[in-house]
Amino acid sequence: MAEVLILLLQVFGLLFVVGSMLAMGFSLTLNMIVQPLKNWKLDLLGLIGNFVIVPAIIIGMGTVLDLPDDVKIGFYILALAAGAPFLPKLTQFAKGNIAYAVGLMTLLMVVTIVVLPLVLPLIVEGIKINPWDVAKPLIFLMLTPLGIALFINQRYPDLADHAAKLLNSLTTVSLFALLFLFFAQFWDQIIDTFGTGTVGFAIFFIAIALVVGYFLGGNDQGTKRVSALGTAQRNIAAGILTATVNFQDRPMVGVTVLVVSLVGLIILMVVAGEWGRKSSKEGSVPREGNQVA
Repeated sequence: MAEVLILLLQVFGLLFVVGSMLAMGFSLTLNMIVQPLKNWKLDLLGLIGNFVIVPAIIIGMGTVLDLPDDVKIGFYILALAAGAPFLPKLTQFAKGNIAYAVGLMTLLMVVTIVVLPLVLPLIVEGIKINPWDVAKPLIFLMLTPLGIALFINQRYPDLADHAAKLLNSLTTVSLFALLFLFFAQFWDQIIDTFGTGTVGFAIFFIAIALVVGYFLGGNDQGTKRVSALGTAQRNIAAGILTATVNFQDRPMVGVTVLVVSLVGLIILMVVAGEWGRKSSKEGSVPREGNQVA
């Protein structure tokens, strides 16, 4: 049974990540992604929030809190891993700026590839991380599908439009399937984290990152929501890969990454849903490119 659940997690995880990237590429153009990133001040604030302020807070808190060492390492990994594949979908729920979400996600992914392997060994003694091990799945499962879909959308827009609608439905189903499967497969490990302070610190992690991202997101509400969600939702793909490759004999590191990611996803889905409902009640109409077809 466990083997079946692991296989389903891999299948739905692959469907969600690759499907989300394809859907984004089919729905947007390269210019729509690049244009929001031309505000270098906003980009710089996003990088500072994700790779300076949030890591500094989490690492600083980790040094004074009485948490197991492996739990702390899991938090440190996620503090340095930004650019979550869930961001465009969360932004869609929140009725935020989808184009900016994809642009920000891409920027954060690329910087994560550099920052995570370089900074983590300075925080955790005795580990070495091959940057290519972190970069490879991000490049082939996220950036490559996005690039292929952007190219197809440029050449065959009608085909891309139909494909985007189908893929958006598929990724939404995959997201909820992943949530269910995470609980089913890792329930015992999740229960083991209770009493260690992991869940409480995870809630603090997500809340402080959400606030930091929101206040660094400029003046536009759609952009502020993307910045908040993008800062709070860490890159589970990079986190899990780093944990499994470098801490194979310390499973609680990977479990911590999973628990924090799961707690964060649930919280942010609620926040995104509330923002989306608020926008609907206010009758706000997103600008072109803000929603996925």
